[in-house]
Amino acid sequence: MRDKQIFQDAYFTVLVDEQIGIVRTIRSSTPFASLEELDGVFARLGDALDALGRSRYGLLADLRAGPGRNDPQFEAAMERLRPRWTGGFRRVGVLVRSTVGLLQIQRHARSDGFERMISKHEDELLTYLTRDV
Repeated sequence: MRDKQIFQDAYFTVLVDEQIGIVRTIRSSTPFASLEELDGVFARLGDALDALGRSRYGLLADLRAGPGRNDPQFEAAMERLRPRWTGGFRRVGVLVRSTVGLLQIQRHARSDGFERMISKHEDELLTYLTRDV
């Protein structure tokens, strides 16, 4: 296995594959206990990603296990916090489980205003993230 784990908490595991230049953030199935908790979770995740030097890597955000949630308060918090998670990478790919998840992430991409590939197929995302490396 080429992946090296650099971070883990109840919500995310972060793996780095130096050989192909990919960082994976893998969302667990644990629901966030409260909206107040999100700032700390994303601060710790962001700090771990910052330590890598984001621009050297493609980011594969694996959301397949994450519990679906789209209430307005959560959506607003995530709009504010997503850049701390996904900003600064060479490319971003988002791996989803369902068509509903794909549509939700497409909506986020339009709102955030930066390009990312969204797919239910990991191989497709890896090809995108490693192209021109």
